[in-house]
Amino acid sequence: MAKILIVEDEAILAKSIARSLNRTGHDCQTADSGDTGLGIARQERPDLILLDIRLGPVDGLGVLKEIQELDPGIVVIMMTAFGSVETAVEAMKLGASDYIQKPLDLDELKLIVERTLEGRQLRQRLSYYQRREMEAIGGLEIVGQCPAMQETMKVAKRIAQIEPGEDGDLPTVLLLGETGSGKDLFARFLHSQSRVAGGPFVEVDCTSLPRDLVESELFGHERGAFTDAASAKPGLIEVADGGTLFLNEIGELSLGVQAKLLKVLESKQVRRLGSVRERRVSARIIAATNRNLDRAIREGKFRQDLFFRLKVLTIHIPPLRERGEDITLLAEHFLKKFSRRYSTRPRRLSVATLQTLPRYHWPGNIRELAHLIERAVLLSEGDEITPDHLGLDAIPPRLHVGDEGDLRVGLPEQGIRLAELERQLIQDALTLARGNVTEAARKLGIGREALRYRMQKHAIPPPRNPDLPPQDPS
Repeated sequence: MAKILIVEDEAILAKSIARSLNRTGHDCQTADSGDTGLGIARQERPDLILLDIRLGPVDGLGVLKEIQELDPGIVVIMMTAFGSVETAVEAMKLGASDYIQKPLDLDELKLIVERTLEGRQLRQRLSYYQRREMEAIGGLEIVGQCPAMQETMKVAKRIAQIEPGEDGDLPTVLLLGETGSGKDLFARFLHSQSRVAGGPFVEVDCTSLPRDLVESELFGHERGAFTDAASAKPGLIEVADGGTLFLNEIGELSLGVQAKLLKVLESKQVRRLGSVRERRVSARIIAATNRNLDRAIREGKFRQDLFFRLKVLTIHIPPLRERGEDITLLAEHFLKKFSRRYSTRPRRLSVATLQTLPRYHWPGNIRELAHLIERAVLLSEGDEITPDHLGLDAIPPRLHVGDEGDLRVGLPEQGIRLAELERQLIQDALTLARGNVTEAARKLGIGREALRYRMQKHAIPPPRNPDLPPQDPS
């Protein structure tokens, strides 16, 4: 619902317009003169003003100028029975959004109002995303000196400097890496260093999109497209126009959504749900996943044609455990960062901590390290951060190759097979989650489909809790 002001000296026409727009859910007020309209505008700050160009002693163009000085965010549509190209051009130069001639067709007017309000909403959303992303980019810093990271950064910088083609398009980029390894940071880096840095950066977490709303969120919808679609809404792909669309964990999308996304990538056009109109979208697409997409393709869970379309340029981000001296470098970086954020006294990492950090396996990668340092900064006392403060006093055993060439965990003389350990972890997670597969997957830090695959591989049925009805593993 929008707040609309109708400035029209013909009272009957003004009331007729107000009744028509009120029936579509808007809140309308009328004013019979420019001065009255300006007074209401100053007090109410309407979303949209329908402004007659002939208002007796005050010219509508003069009122338009004052409205623009008052609040440039107010959208103005001019109405006139004396239309001419010159008048229309002058009104548009002064900031009018659109122009309609009398006698008015109320159905046409409603369409123009809806289209104009939709454009205003889209501009507001773009402005919000731009402000938020510029704030994030201001603190952007990728820390790493190990050879693997230096090579990765070299590739990322080369990709970021690629010039758009004649149609303004940039090649898609696929970021591969484990959860918490910094894929989102690399996506922001690519955006900030590219030609579309001034546009929005729109991140879509594919794991958190509700299955019944994922298409509406990505592609948008028209009013009435489904039960709860009370108004038209642009999708996140449209919002990213002129900037970057970051599809994080793209491997979690369903095959149906993958097919629609492939069409968008190929045609550079998006069609909202319930619409017959294609909208041109020019946005750089960056996708990321922690899944093995080659395996997902073999299992029929990911489209091969979409995979080939995404991997035009690929960046492999190394896990933290393979980054050597970067582990302590990052720990020092986070220690300074969180000490500044929470205004705590300066601390240092103890010698024992510096020795322990590289020995830990870091299953949660950089995200896990950052969270541990943040917690230590908030809860520790004294001048040193010790392994106890980080919860690293019990270092998990490292992997090694057994006599049969298989991976084992633990000491060589008593290690267990990796597959056995994985089976035990899944059983424990299912037990803790009381048979809820989605919750168990969350506890393990993997996708639901990934857990289902592992349950089938190890022939693990979900445990039955006597207080709950039987759970379906699917």
